[in-house]
Amino acid sequence: MKEYLLLYRSPYNHYYPTKNNIRSGLWDLNEYYLSDYNYYNDSLFTKNQNYYKETIIINDVIGEQLFIVIQDHDIENHIADDDRSQLTNEFNSCKISYSNFIFFRERWLELKRALPPFAIIYRNNNDWIDCKGFESQEAMELFVKNYVSQ
Repeated sequence: MKEYLLLYRSPYNHYYPTKNNIRSGLWDLNEYYLSDYNYYNDSLFTKNQNYYKETIIINDVIGEQLFIVIQDHDIENHIADDDRSQLTNEFNSCKISYSNFIFFRERWLELKRALPPFAIIYRNNNDWIDCKGFESQEAMELFVKNYVSQ
């Protein structure tokens, strides 16, 4: 497992990261699903840039990749829109292929229907992003421990 984001379900049925767990680039993907709600917006695959309430999605049409990045609300460090596509990469955003994004969207919606108390978003060793729900934090942490040791 290359990276993961451990989540807990809030009383409002939203998933937020557990303590000391936001360093993962998967936070940007979680923020998209948490704040922007555009699950079936097909312009993601056709427009160069999509701006939402909290996230921006940069589209690499040739490589069939999306780069999801949290909007920079800090004016001093703001990246100009014209420069954003050249400056956004897999190190400062969540990179995900078109096919993985479609797969993940379906899995995330299944998870949101089931509403387990804990969930994980993880990137496996082949760069494929998936999610999984758990009934306890201990079961979620055991999944990470066992997955990493494989």
